[in-house]
Amino acid sequence: MTLAVYLLAELAAVVGVAMLVGIGWTIVLLLGTGLIGAVLLRINGVKAMRSYREAVIESKPPGPAVVSGVLGVAGAFLLLLPGFVSDVVGLMCVLPGVRSLLRPLVTRFLEKRVDSPSMNRFFGPRVVRPQQPHQRRADPVFDTDEVIEGEVINDSGDDQPRRRPDEGENGTGPKPLT
Repeated sequence: MTLAVYLLAELAAVVGVAMLVGIGWTIVLLLGTGLIGAVLLRINGVKAMRSYREAVIESKPPGPAVVSGVLGVAGAFLLLLPGFVSDVVGLMCVLPGVRSLLRPLVTRFLEKRVDSPSMNRFFGPRVVRPQQPHQRRADPVFDTDEVIEGEVINDSGDDQPRRRPDEGENGTGPKPLT
């Protein structure tokens, strides 16, 4: 269903541009963005591999370099595809200013789908963002900073230490089966 919507949007965009500038210029624009995408794919691919390799050699977390590289390569690939909708999205991924805005979104997307130890290896130690409760009620029993000193007195009358029901006679191991 989403593929059909995407293809209809691409077709509508191509028809709209063809009606605006003519069929010849539309074909030139499609071929031009495809050529730009092919060149950028090579440049961004090499740059992404180089930045990943440098991060690993310098013992830095490779996550930011990989996310930036993937955005650049994905944007170049989208420019390579025929169509103007994919060109607009690809251009947003390729431009450095917009890419820096997309990088935190991709990182947050990964944080929700990848386990925490993997994210720590990939991006380094994570900043924990505790969720604030919407409304906190004051509880006089637990909200005081007062410390009360005291001692625990066993008033059951027996001086034997209490044992769990599943412990044996001497307090170690499970109770024997009878």
